[in-house]
Amino acid sequence: SESTDNTRDVLAKYGAHVTSISQQNFTHGYSRNVGVRKAQHPVIVFMSQDALPVGTHWLRGIAESLSDPTVGAMYVRQVSRPDATPLEIYFHETLYPPRSTRYQLSGDHAVSLDKIFFSNVCSAARREVCLQYPFDENLIMSEDQAFAKALLQAGYQTVYNADVQVVHSHHYDLKTLFRRNFDSAYSLRGISSDSGSHTMQQALSYISGEVRYVIAQRQLRWLAAIPPYEMTRIAGRLMGRYADALPMRWRTQLSLHRGFWTHKAAQGKAAQE
Repeated sequence: SESTDNTRDVLAKYGAHVTSISQQNFTHGYSRNVGVRKAQHPVIVFMSQDALPVGTHWLRGIAESLSDPTVGAMYVRQVSRPDATPLEIYFHETLYPPRSTRYQLSGDHAVSLDKIFFSNVCSAARREVCLQYPFDENLIMSEDQAFAKALLQAGYQTVYNADVQVVHSHHYDLKTLFRRNFDSAYSLRGISSDSGSHTMQQALSYISGEVRYVIAQRQLRWLAAIPPYEMTRIAGRLMGRYADALPMRWRTQLSLHRGFWTHKAAQGKAAQE
């Protein structure tokens, strides 16, 4: 998406075929769908630019996860960077535990986030599956959750392979933390059926575990950081959940992806005309 860090030049040295899209057209779903259509191998591996594989056999582990035809897609464990804060480490250890998991949906209509959790930071799927169930190009983010939900509802299983790992974490300041959770909550509204009360219960359970983790790690000075950090996260999620009730100019300012809202506003204006 028009990178300015010499990505294309570096890849060209290794004989990679690079397809560029404009930043204006970028969405997480669109960029991945372009990659799927361009690729020719039956297995597609998706990886964020800031994820670093651990070891030299990670691709083998990915391929093994997809050897079962009932598995539609898989994702790997994310471990924090060496300079990550205790709050960031706890976040990743909670979402990406050391035990592998298989997910499948029953006949229930309710779909909670913990049943469809998936991450495209490092994931893989068969190309034929990606073509049949393309990523949603109209989401700010969480295109990976929507993809997993579609596969699970179609009868596939998804796999979390904790034996394959990538180093990946972010050190968010409070403003960025708010904006990321604002975007995430807005995207998840049409994907997860979790109620507001259920989400709040999970948040309280998470914070309780976070406090215990910081104490167990003897990082007591981080206890004071938890209230503002988690209140910021909760505020972002609440406002994102009800973002449609906010003026468009507010949404644009509260989001990490301002271009999304500009495009959405233009679409709305065109529809009215």
